[in-house]
Amino acid sequence: MTKKTYKLNELDCANCAAKIEDGISRIEGVESVTVNYMTQKMVVEVNDQKLKEIVEKAQKVIKKVDPAVRLAEL
Repeated sequence: MTKKTYKLNELDCANCAAKIEDGISRIEGVESVTVNYMTQKMVVEVNDQKLKEIVEKAQKVIKKVDPAVRLAEL
């Protein structure tokens, strides 16, 4: 398992953060995910082999919830 932290630039809605967290938690290979609205950070624990694929799917979830939010690796 790999634990990665990402910055969610332009995340300005607690409800959106909850929706993003819920959507990403449903992606196959995601062990755990937490989205912190106050710090605009997302910590995700994923299967090592699927990291790139999961990040791509996570970006789609984020864009669907709030098109202004940009995912950046820390």
